[in-house]
Amino acid sequence: MPNEEKMIRVFISYSHDSHGHLDRVLALADRLRAEGIDCNLDQYEPAPAEGWPRWMDGQFKDADFILVVCTETYCRRFEGREEKGKGLGVKWEGAIITDELYGNEAVNKRFIPVLFSADDAAHVPQRLQHFMRHLIAGPEGYEELYRRLTNQPRVVKPQLGKLRSFEPVNKARSLPSEERQQDFEPIEEPPPPKPKSKPAQPRIVAPPKPAPSNFTEDLNGVKLEMIYIPGGEFTMGSNDYDYEKPPHRVKLSPFFIGKYPVTQAQWKAVMGDNPSNWKGDDLPVEYVSWDDTVKFCKAISKRTGETYRLPTEAEWEYACRAGSTTKYCFGDDENLLGEYAWYYENSEGKTHPAGQKKPNAWGLYDMHGNVWEWCEDDWHGRYNGAPVDGSAWVDISKRASFRVYRGGSWGNYAEDCRSAIRNRNSPDIRVRGLGFRLSRMYR
Repeated sequence: MPNEEKMIRVFISYSHDSHGHLDRVLALADRLRAEGIDCNLDQYEPAPAEGWPRWMDGQFKDADFILVVCTETYCRRFEGREEKGKGLGVKWEGAIITDELYGNEAVNKRFIPVLFSADDAAHVPQRLQHFMRHLIAGPEGYEELYRRLTNQPRVVKPQLGKLRSFEPVNKARSLPSEERQQDFEPIEEPPPPKPKSKPAQPRIVAPPKPAPSNFTEDLNGVKLEMIYIPGGEFTMGSNDYDYEKPPHRVKLSPFFIGKYPVTQAQWKAVMGDNPSNWKGDDLPVEYVSWDDTVKFCKAISKRTGETYRLPTEAEWEYACRAGSTTKYCFGDDENLLGEYAWYYENSEGKTHPAGQKKPNAWGLYDMHGNVWEWCEDDWHGRYNGAPVDGSAWVDISKRASFRVYRGGSWGNYAEDCRSAIRNRNSPDIRVRGLGFRLSRMYR
């Protein structure tokens, strides 16, 4: 039975311009309300005195679940691909969802993609593609959604019964006295099997030792440690998701990359302020947009006389893998991820000081988890046509609407902290749990 003591609150996020779905959205809300769920959407409200943005903030804050009605128009606006001035409501709600996904360790369970037709599966926003979705084109689909909202399983788990007992198969049988006195030949037991050899560990290529080219930059008394990354060739991407395909070979020249993500102390030493949500000098700086990080790179370059920049996406993955070809820099066993990363299972819903977990084979910390890290590249949905020399994939004459970031964060599951994982956002968007690290050309 559902819990009738607590009112279940639901908010529906959708696009008004998805005309074919307007009546369906209202019918869904009406039915949920008729069946005891406090469902809200903007069609029920007159223009609120506090303004729509604050009203939507309140709805998101109070709701137990947010139903995201996925359509082509909604997805385009959620992901910032709409022309300026259109779809501001969906863009605002998309920003709230994006922010909350990194701002609350348990919030991932609140967002439910809803499809009114099977074709709408192509229009689930990328940030919600891993979430369980509900197709409610028929009565069974609605019932499954209702069960989820009211926490009613389809099949009730039966109670445990008593364990059964059996006669042992090797119980001694009664023998005639003559047989008991008879001598028997001893039975030779076969030799114990040889222990199986352990499977070969994933091959991890260490950099040349020693690495004399590592250096430290002094930022008004705050250290910035840069690690030399040897040039080489590797396979970028994976076959796990479409936006990680196709795997392709990339050849890179040597470069430097930050030993840690940029910390708040380093940011303050260069920029003078601290935009981060969680405060602490040794914590990674976060809640910075791509545009903010470019300003930081320009400021530190002017101060040092060297050209600092964001790593290209190829440089980032090459440095993260550190010669490995597995899901993570240490292998495929995600049970070991906690030794290398702060992520959903161990972060306690916050960032942690840089460098507390194990480094990869090239001495880089926090490449998995803690904070996502901006890269220089524009977002492309697949790697077809990507550069093979490690350079940034950008069109200077017409930059794309999104930039790439990599690595996963404190709020992500292990699957989203893999070496090949990719994500995207608008260059002017700030998100809790999104930071960066620096890169520099080797000369």
